[in-house]
Amino acid sequence: MVEKAIKRVIEIMKLKVWDMDTVPESYSSKVCSLVLQSNEKIILKIPYNKEKLVKEYKMLQLLEGKLPTPKILDFWEGDDEIPGAILLSYIDGEPITHNITDKIAYQMGELLAKLHDIKIEKNKLEDTYELIYTEKDQWWQTIKEWFEDCVEDCKYILNAEIIDRCIKLFNFYYNDLPEPDYPSVVHMDYRPGNILIKDSNIVGLLDFENSRIGSADVDFSKMKLFVWDIYSNTREEFLSGYSTIRKLPDLERTLPFYMLFNTFTGVGWCVNRGKTNDNFCNQNIAKLKEIVKKSTL
Repeated sequence: MVEKAIKRVIEIMKLKVWDMDTVPESYSSKVCSLVLQSNEKIILKIPYNKEKLVKEYKMLQLLEGKLPTPKILDFWEGDDEIPGAILLSYIDGEPITHNITDKIAYQMGELLAKLHDIKIEKNKLEDTYELIYTEKDQWWQTIKEWFEDCVEDCKYILNAEIIDRCIKLFNFYYNDLPEPDYPSVVHMDYRPGNILIKDSNIVGLLDFENSRIGSADVDFSKMKLFVWDIYSNTREEFLSGYSTIRKLPDLERTLPFYMLFNTFTGVGWCVNRGKTNDNFCNQNIAKLKEIVKKSTL
């Protein structure tokens, strides 16, 4: 079905393709790297659903010229069989996969702060307002609803004791949360795999299908999981880079909360998508058990 969808989109966009390769770092949408007969390299993205397509399209429009993001080359709104597609410019760089240096960690902090510091007026969101903008006084409640929506899914793969302890721990953190750090453009999946580097410098930021206007503190948990906990000194360098652009959120109170939230909802996402046997699911379950084990609740 996926290959059929790719071929159909290529026909609809009238692309003369010479070569094609899938992008392995994409967990949700289907992403392909295309080489045209003209030798131009471009990126074709077919989202998991229409909502993700619209979010990415609108956010890339709003961020163009402000950050090193791909440019929109073409857009197809989809039909009953395919949710749509977006054609993007190719950024010459490689996803960060290993050996994150202090320099790269610092640049990652700077880049995230620049994203959070961008101000977008509500009227510019037009018909995507409800999809992208969460009001400040509704942010924490929205996060809570997302968490609660995953409880039933998690019952298929987690035992009742772990789920009960996760709920108690979530409520414990929830009752001590600070005011949201508002209004910020948040990526919602800020991790090494979505950041491109070349010659030891960051050259691109990808994947805005989950992005929205929200609280800046939401974007730090995957940095802790995939960078700070693995590479020594990177936390200090990252936060130093971030602080040169804007004030740090209250990470002491929010980071443990988001670590639990992202891990729990990650398990729920895997159940919902039928991906309970892949590495991503197993990693989330292992991390969730670790979080619960360390808790005194």
